[in-house]
Amino acid sequence: MTERDTKEEVKRITVSLDDETAKMLEALANSDKRSVSEIVRFSVSEYYKLREVQKYVDPEFVGRIVDLLSESEHVMVDVSLWATILEELNRTANEKFWEYVGKIGREYGFQLKVKGLNDIFEVLKYMECLNWYHVKASSSNTYTLILTVRAEVKLLSVFLQNLFNALEKSVELIEGVRKIIVIDKTNGKEL
Repeated sequence: MTERDTKEEVKRITVSLDDETAKMLEALANSDKRSVSEIVRFSVSEYYKLREVQKYVDPEFVGRIVDLLSESEHVMVDVSLWATILEELNRTANEKFWEYVGKIGREYGFQLKVKGLNDIFEVLKYMECLNWYHVKASSSNTYTLILTVRAEVKLLSVFLQNLFNALEKSVELIEGVRKIIVIDKTNGKEL
């Protein structure tokens, strides 16, 4: 058996890189203790996989999830467990609990303001990855939140009202059975 029989056949190519990309490639090779060829093969392979995934998952959505989870301020919960928790809270929670939910909403609003998120629709889209709801723009100032579970209505209404107060946005929230309609009344906007 020859050496060639035991190795995977490779093709030699020539690639032109700008200085910045060449520096990044060298830095990756040095930090990973791999050859430049290995880094390029790995990068192309991962990029190919990423393109396949992008057919099914929005990379921006994944980026928001990574952003939220990387701060260790969020948890992922099974939807059935979430519904059970909310149903119990809706039955038994006192006014102090709902005040606390409002306080958390205000804190969250301030965090979003620091991130530069101030537009109502952008905020709703950013938070959509929490899987509390799916958002649809009904008009230029009206958004419909289709909730994941019916028991979220009160929790999200209290949370979002306080979040938008922190962002200094005037909104009206109309509660439905499994949806919340958000109307942007900032600058005197109406339906």
